[in-house]
Amino acid sequence: MVKGNVEVLKMAADVNPNNLLIQQEDGSFKEGAKIGGAFSFELGRGGALIDLNKDGALDLVISNRQAKAEIWRNKGVKGNWLRLKLSQPDSNPRGVGSWIEVKTKGRLQRREITIGGGHAGGQWGWLHFGLDKAKSAQVRFQQPGEKWSSWMPVSANRSIVIK
Repeated sequence: MVKGNVEVLKMAADVNPNNLLIQQEDGSFKEGAKIGGAFSFELGRGGALIDLNKDGALDLVISNRQAKAEIWRNKGVKGNWLRLKLSQPDSNPRGVGSWIEVKTKGRLQRREITIGGGHAGGQWGWLHFGLDKAKSAQVRFQQPGEKWSSWMPVSANRSIVIK
């Protein structure tokens, strides 16, 4: 969570560091900004998770007010992954409003393709799916107002454009 006051407000904290919430196996979350090296008191305006060096691990970029942007490279342990995006030759070439599902043994992940997502931050482009130890997965998509596609088998650790 990228935070920071724009101006002094009585109802808001003067010093409010960003949070990096790490999901635990039981579904709860644990604060990890200090341990992860992403602890900052700058006036944060927006943030994005993106694989900047294409190694499969999501890096963190934060835009700040009255300070330079901050970039944290993810050097942690990583599992297998997929990067997916839609490409279609019509008035909605990136498939905004579509859904993509990725299925591995015992796990289903589902994401909607959107634009934006927050003040001075957001996501656009590739969708990242963590696969843990799975070396393959199945992928399908649904465009707005359409039926789901058939499941397509894919190998892990790849960037795939679905046409």
